[in-house]
Amino acid sequence: MTRRPPGRPRPSLRAVALLGLVAAGLLGPAGTAPVLAADDPLALVSNATYTLVPDKGVVRVAVVVTATNNKPNRVEQTAAGTITTRYFFDSATIVVQPEATRIRASAGGAALTTKVSSKEGFKVVEVRFRSDLFFKQSTKFRLDFDLPGGKPRSSSDIRVGSAFATFYAWSFGAGGDVRIVIPSAFEVETAGAPVAESVGSGVTTLTADDITDVSGWYVVVVANRHEALTEEPIDLAGGEHLVVRGWPEDREWRTRVTNLLRIGLPVLVEKIGLDWPVAGVIEVSEVHTPLLEGYAGVFYTNEDRIEISEDLDELTIIHEASHAWFNANLFAGRWIGEGFADEYASRVLDEVSVGGLAPDKVTPDGKGHVRLNDWVHPGRIGDEETNARERFGYEASWLLTRSLVDEIGEDGMRAVFRAADGHQTAYVGAGMPELVTIANDWRRFLDLLDEVGGSAKADDIFRMWIVTDEQAPMLDRRAAARQAYAALVARGGDWKPGYVVREPLGRWEFSKATTQIGLATEVLGLRDEIAGVARDLGTTPPASLRTAYEAATSQDGLGPVRELATKQLETARALDEAAEEVTGERGLLASIGLMGEDPAATLSAASAAFSADDMDRATADAAKVSALMDGAVGTGKTRVVVGAGAGIGAGALGLGSIVVLRRRRRAAVRPAPARRNSRCNCASASGCSMTTSGVNGPACTY
Repeated sequence: MTRRPPGRPRPSLRAVALLGLVAAGLLGPAGTAPVLAADDPLALVSNATYTLVPDKGVVRVAVVVTATNNKPNRVEQTAAGTITTRYFFDSATIVVQPEATRIRASAGGAALTTKVSSKEGFKVVEVRFRSDLFFKQSTKFRLDFDLPGGKPRSSSDIRVGSAFATFYAWSFGAGGDVRIVIPSAFEVETAGAPVAESVGSGVTTLTADDITDVSGWYVVVVANRHEALTEEPIDLAGGEHLVVRGWPEDREWRTRVTNLLRIGLPVLVEKIGLDWPVAGVIEVSEVHTPLLEGYAGVFYTNEDRIEISEDLDELTIIHEASHAWFNANLFAGRWIGEGFADEYASRVLDEVSVGGLAPDKVTPDGKGHVRLNDWVHPGRIGDEETNARERFGYEASWLLTRSLVDEIGEDGMRAVFRAADGHQTAYVGAGMPELVTIANDWRRFLDLLDEVGGSAKADDIFRMWIVTDEQAPMLDRRAAARQAYAALVARGGDWKPGYVVREPLGRWEFSKATTQIGLATEVLGLRDEIAGVARDLGTTPPASLRTAYEAATSQDGLGPVRELATKQLETARALDEAAEEVTGERGLLASIGLMGEDPAATLSAASAAFSADDMDRATADAAKVSALMDGAVGTGKTRVVVGAGAGIGAGALGLGSIVVLRRRRRAAVRPAPARRNSRCNCASASGCSMTTSGVNGPACTY
């Protein structure tokens, strides 16, 4: 349920100009009073003076009326002679404000008889003249009455106190002059008809002369004496500093607002998970409800100032305080700030007060519906269409925000807030999240919900409630790019994509992101080839490729990473070829040629250099092994010839029929269960190892 006053939408984040208030909201349904024109039979010309008397809590009104009989005598000729009919008036009727009290009339210091009747939106005062008023005769009388200030939260549109006053002035009769007198200690603002202002003798005087359009004439007066407001400081352990300033006559408002902020703010800080964001003191002031133009409260973001209506709505009080965080500095977008302000205010009240508040049920196409990215501030609520639109916007924003917080939890949303507040990328890689300069708008909010909060509902919610028809195709392109990104992340395993891939995703540059995802996928393909060759060599790939892949930025791109991968793969293949030669078939002459050489040791050194990311040495050693193996037979023949001349050839030749056979290895062998080792003729890859002992080269041991 909601505890908002009927017909009043939720608070606004907007900075309201006080003079933009709706005078009709203060004047009531009757507007101004009905009048008689100057050429009416009884013409009434008035000179009205309104005097604000704060210490009495009233506005004194004195109206001096000049009544003139414009009804000519009628002369008729009859058979009996001339008959003259003389018309006269014995009273005049004046229409005054419905709040008027202590109504009295006088002439020449003597009281006149009055009769007062109440109508809808005004009172009618009939004043009896001292004597009948005949044609072309005039008389003056004075009408006095009070406009008392209504109590806080009363239905009266008039407030008169030592720190604040507001009332409205009418002109009377067929027209005339109006004079409004305010103590100069008050700052005065007006709305409605133009008035001249002057200051002197301790008062501010507003005047309007020769008023003729009485039926459309009014002035709304707002008088503030800021220094007369009470001060209740709030200084909390978390650095929250506020001062509650209320009307001296409204103790209940001051007490309840101060107490609720004292106990509610620490809970709000804990739930949001961000430090108090305001360096100075926030002023929380009491305001007459109609001056908020249909809203219950206003947070002036750039002024660190909150205005809260006198209505004492608890949700409004915490809602407005939460706008210290929930404003454009955290997320741009009216619906985001208002939705979070309502949801977190309700969660605080669940713990510190009655609680149980919830948004009203709305549907995407309900009354006043609007796509929330199109929900902008109307300036004021002046008609039913605007009212319906505002109600929908507030309720829908709250409803969606509640759904998201319920899904990912307060911890998940705290992580979202921290990332947004710290301007950290939503797409996190291997290291610390990069800082972004893009705005925290609805797009970044959606990315943070998905990537940081882990929401599975956000995309559908945004499609159904938030994005406009023009924005919807962006979500389609985003979905395709994110699907490709997810496949890249899955293929990479513990290798995280570099910022070169993640940055355009966060910027919603989906074509660029898709291109980079394709290039990154190619790099991962090279990585896998390198890993396969390294695995067959019994070594590990160098770590530099992963480092380069994860550290790749848009500035350098993935070109250098691909070059590095290509070089590592070429080196790995050279090692693979050298290893194939070392472990391949070796005849007697080759064995003789390799006597005193250790190609396996050189190969091992080359593999070690490869793992240590020394591609030049690894390549050189691999070439040395290949050269040694390629020249082994020739070297063996030379040694046999030389040995025969020395008398040792016969023994060697006697071994000529002995051939040591080795199973040739296959390049790029993939690991599989119960497979024979590529170096040894073993039944299991883990059941044997290779040794280089013996003249016949590598052998298997068990």
